[in-house]
Amino acid sequence: MNEYIWKIKHFRWKHEYSVKIVLFILFSALYFLLYINMTSISLNFHNFNSLFEDDLQFYSFYVGQGESSLVISGDTAILYDTGTKEYAENLCDELDAILRANGISEIDHLILSHPHTDHTGGAEKVLSRFKVQNIYRSKVLSPFEEYVDGYAVTSDLDYIDVIDAIYEENANIFFIEPCVVDIGDAIIQFWTPQDVTYSDENELSPIVTIEAFGKTIMLTGDATGDTEMEFLEVLGEDELSVDILKVSHHGSDTASSSAFLEKIHPFLAVISAGIDNTYNFPAEEVVDRLYEAGVNEIFVTKNEGTIGLSLLSSSYREANCFIFHDDALMLTLYFLIFFMIMAVKFPRKKRYCLNYKNKLC
Repeated sequence: MNEYIWKIKHFRWKHEYSVKIVLFILFSALYFLLYINMTSISLNFHNFNSLFEDDLQFYSFYVGQGESSLVISGDTAILYDTGTKEYAENLCDELDAILRANGISEIDHLILSHPHTDHTGGAEKVLSRFKVQNIYRSKVLSPFEEYVDGYAVTSDLDYIDVIDAIYEENANIFFIEPCVVDIGDAIIQFWTPQDVTYSDENELSPIVTIEAFGKTIMLTGDATGDTEMEFLEVLGEDELSVDILKVSHHGSDTASSSAFLEKIHPFLAVISAGIDNTYNFPAEEVVDRLYEAGVNEIFVTKNEGTIGLSLLSSSYREANCFIFHDDALMLTLYFLIFFMIMAVKFPRKKRYCLNYKNKLC
């Protein structure tokens, strides 16, 4: 009799265990799908999908106290800087989600403005995750490269690693020079300072304008006030009408002079700055100068996270959100739910039966 009862209990235990295993497998599959698409889900939840069908899109990624911007013109992707190493994985996840949503499989143009790690820290990760067609680098050489007269030589190990990673790619590599690049739907123009002393590497940052679909986007890296003055000298009597200005040097008061802003007439301004950054960027004086110059709206990544803008004929669309990936937290949550599933006790109905001696079992 005991053996008979044991068999019934053992059967129930096996049945309950099998149900839990099936539930765990289903949960794991769902969890995996959610995990690999978490960035896309987050972006769509925050209305980024409203931008994806537009011809000209601009994104400023939240990469801490760093800088990384993406311009999509038609089916061409232009990435200016790659942010900090700390946020490289986040940057790549967001890049991947946005490019895939636009049906784009590679980065056409990667511009690395100057050798500071808050601008190039994510370059190795980007180059390992994406195929890049054209790379533009500043005139700063590794000690292991052949010396070029007039170029600087870096001793920064992080940037030396970036240079090595660049040349591991099957890409066209250019040193940044004043030039115009016609890419069909858009024109990229590089404005670079000529009197560089290399005492301040920020001076290496090119001012880049991208003209497409009747609109102009200006990217400035960490361009200094001196760079702006040189730019104005080259511009002469001409003026620009800039639809989106990526404000230089995280909104530092070392740039974005009133004279510069009055010449380019920015409509929208975007500033990259980290939450609780020790420099207290953006500077209040810069924000005031932007509004005085007629800027319609200022977006700051430390307040809004990753920022997306699309330019229409007479207006614009905007979306923003913070997206943080914490793999340790996600793994902890995964195992917590696993143990909760295994600890579940399924309710059983009371059943009465008679054994072979007509006694209750």
